[in-house]
Amino acid sequence: MSRRLFDAMEEVGERVVRAPHLLLCFDFDGTLAPIAEEPALVCLSPHMRRVVLSLADHDGVSLAVISGRDRADLQTRVGIPGLIYAGNHGLEISGPGCVFVEPAAAARSAALKELAVDLADKLYPVAGAWVEYKGLTLSIHYRQVADADCAEVRRQVQAALASTEQLFQLTRGDKTYDIRPRVGWNKGTAIDWIREQLGLPDTLAIYLGDDTTDENAFRALPEGITVKVGGPSATAARYRLENPAEVRRFLEWVEGLLRQKTECAAEIVAPGADEREISTLLGIVQAS
Repeated sequence: MSRRLFDAMEEVGERVVRAPHLLLCFDFDGTLAPIAEEPALVCLSPHMRRVVLSLADHDGVSLAVISGRDRADLQTRVGIPGLIYAGNHGLEISGPGCVFVEPAAAARSAALKELAVDLADKLYPVAGAWVEYKGLTLSIHYRQVADADCAEVRRQVQAALASTEQLFQLTRGDKTYDIRPRVGWNKGTAIDWIREQLGLPDTLAIYLGDDTTDENAFRALPEGITVKVGGPSATAARYRLENPAEVRRFLEWVEGLLRQKTECAAEIVAPGADEREISTLLGIVQAS
């Protein structure tokens, strides 16, 4: 069982202070922004945008947003330059000096579109269900489907996928079914790729996510700070936060800690700093 992050601020803060470089990674829906009834309504709050902008201004910090949304939609909704944007569960990535599209997934785009059209036809009679084709993946949304009809959505999705299971795989999100190419690529491998592009072996990775697909990223970062957003549940993450409001509170704390680290004398954060000096710095910024 993961540990509540706010009960571990001293140990987390010490790692942040000592890290020569930070890679902060976030899922979008349910992590940086609350989930909405309509995906088109999800956006960053002004407070969350402000703290992400402040983090992006720090030297020695890289930020990545990794989402099931397609990369273009994700970049438009976040709208902060200089970040790394990984869409379609990491199958497409762009950022300062890097662009990537997983080639095997791109080769299956036409077959995926056929599957999307087929599913849209079969689910048309189910009120509230709709299919979102995102180029490299597709999502079947049923948040607004009556409880009595959810089994029919599941049956149609499984039936449509049965003939293409060698090409595609099914995962379940929050009131969605996600269909992705079966290409051995996920948020965990995307994180590995991003870290390789940074070329900074001493980077401390912090990953926050709420979705089942984030579990691959948690497992890819055994030495990182991994945070499951949501209620207590089985997870590979080391820590947990309850909701995006707690995510913002944590990020504000990290930003304040980084600001104080910059302002403090270099010897405070040198590798040989004693525990008293580190404790002094950590005590400057406290979680509210």
